[in-house]
Amino acid sequence: MYMRNLILITLLFLVGCQSAADKKLAQALEFAGSNRSELEKVLAHYQNDSLKLEAAKFLIRNMPGHGSYTGKRIEEYYAEVTPILLSDSSKKAKERMMNEVFSKYPSSEIERAQDIQIITADYLIKNIDIAFDDWQNGQWAKQISFDDFCEFLLPYKCTDYQVLDDWRDSLRPVCESVYEDYQYSRIRQNSAYWAASAVNDSLGRLNKVNLSDKMQSYSLFKVPFWTKIPSGRCGVYSIISLGVLRSKGIPVVNDFILQWPTKDGDHSWVTLLTDTQNHGYLEGSEGGVMGFMRPGECKGKVYRRTYAPNEELIALNRDAKYVPEKLRNLFMKDVTEEYIHPVNVTLQPLPERKQKDEKYAYLAVYGNKDWIPICFSKIKGNSIEFKDIEREAVYLPVYYTERGVEQMNYPILLNHKKEMRPLVPDKEHTRSVTLQRKFPLMRSAFHKGVCMKGSMIQAANQSDFSDAVTLFHFKQFTLSGHVYPNDSTPYRYWRYICPAPYNCYIAELAFFNNEHKKIEGKIIGTGQYFGDDKRFTREAAFDGDPFTFYVSDVLCNGWIGMDFGEPVTISKINYLARSDDNNIRLGDLYELFYWDMNGWVSLGQQQAEDLTLTFDKVPDNALLILRNWTRGRDERIFIYENDRQIWY
Repeated sequence: MYMRNLILITLLFLVGCQSAADKKLAQALEFAGSNRSELEKVLAHYQNDSLKLEAAKFLIRNMPGHGSYTGKRIEEYYAEVTPILLSDSSKKAKERMMNEVFSKYPSSEIERAQDIQIITADYLIKNIDIAFDDWQNGQWAKQISFDDFCEFLLPYKCTDYQVLDDWRDSLRPVCESVYEDYQYSRIRQNSAYWAASAVNDSLGRLNKVNLSDKMQSYSLFKVPFWTKIPSGRCGVYSIISLGVLRSKGIPVVNDFILQWPTKDGDHSWVTLLTDTQNHGYLEGSEGGVMGFMRPGECKGKVYRRTYAPNEELIALNRDAKYVPEKLRNLFMKDVTEEYIHPVNVTLQPLPERKQKDEKYAYLAVYGNKDWIPICFSKIKGNSIEFKDIEREAVYLPVYYTERGVEQMNYPILLNHKKEMRPLVPDKEHTRSVTLQRKFPLMRSAFHKGVCMKGSMIQAANQSDFSDAVTLFHFKQFTLSGHVYPNDSTPYRYWRYICPAPYNCYIAELAFFNNEHKKIEGKIIGTGQYFGDDKRFTREAAFDGDPFTFYVSDVLCNGWIGMDFGEPVTISKINYLARSDDNNIRLGDLYELFYWDMNGWVSLGQQQAEDLTLTFDKVPDNALLILRNWTRGRDERIFIYENDRQIWY
């Protein structure tokens, strides 16, 4: 927080209401204080090289606000963490030792400094010269403009709080060999696209520390352990990839999402300028070019980390009394239009919600627990225009005050037709809703539902099912529910069989007799893919635990069932596909809410006695959320239409 406030104060002091480049340079030099002479040495050094001089001026005039850890304590900290990260100790041992080190170096003891007040002429000159050589004489950046060069390749460090070290020299050898053979391919030998993809893939194999995300630490951005930083988070990996790629002269920046509009969390990745001057995209240290795009996943707003501050964000932080935390970073710009075909949205506050003193309004998206502002707009009269907004998401128009987010109107659903639908709960018209889940299907859970399509419930009186009768056919996508056999004939053997070219996956099966009592017999079925691992055996399909499941050892006609010892009549069968534990769970306590102008309103609690929940008197056109008070954290907003949950 200290550093963020310092950055803001510094930039507001420097920029004020004037933005002329020369004036900004003069103000930056003045702010450098006793370090001014070092910066003037840089300008004098390039007085006969106009292009490098402009690059130096760009770095210096935009340097205020960029800071680093410095001083004795951070060096002591680095000295202790380096051997741990470079050791052959186990993951658990590293995690324990790292936590011990963190406790010894509280944040209050770590000195922070403005780069402009500590950077040396030699350091800045060296970085400028290397960057220019990579641009003009290297393989990967010859095609980019000077303006792009200044943001994609020139900056003397890759992230704030990175110490002023020789990262270009130290990181250049990392993964260098992966494109040595490119000389034999004309298609690849001069392509930043292929070079970046190869290096990034190699980094994915190199980054294997991945200590707990719960660990609290300083930014460990110091060579030589960039590729051994203990985090599995995308933001860290993106910075590592950016550093390694830039060290090789590949022009890259970090793009990011402040908050996913349709799920919890944020995201960051690497963006490069290709040899065709188009953009390519990579997950940091993971996957190939374009891998991050994840078609169908709404991003809402996409930003780019920049070296130069954003004048609009400077104005926001100068003029607004309170600013959401994620919009206090001045070094980013909106690049949503590079990714999607956005629309502009014009909204008005409700008369009773209008606040005359507020100069800015925001659009927020829901992050599982709270509404999080992701963009802003200056209020003009009685309307607010938000530019470049992605469709297929729910947005909440808000102010931001000393109390935090304050709603100015109802949530809006922006659909694929560019239509805005206010989600105003209609309390005069209500309905009953039947719910199966509290969170949308992600990739893994969806695939397992697909695997159930085509499967069957069969019964027989011969143990080899030679006389099998199909009593139910799963003709549609499903994850959980009930089967009511259409035959009251008693059978000894009952099974669930998957004839499709998939392994048989099933998390839970339960058989009920005519008296609605659960009955059990001897568990039978095909072989077990994971051998005797109790999480994936035949018994796992009947243990009441949705996280364990049976997996057959055959791709076709794998099955699982029961031998009841004698013919029995089954009236109902409960089933649950391999799951993410976001289906309705028997015995858990749930509560349904709808969103109104004063927040979430309860529609009552229920303890699950079945695999579905039914709630009555639910307002039409309402934004809903189902909470599980017993376990789990994944919860997601939805609307209810055509007898199903539609997630946002």
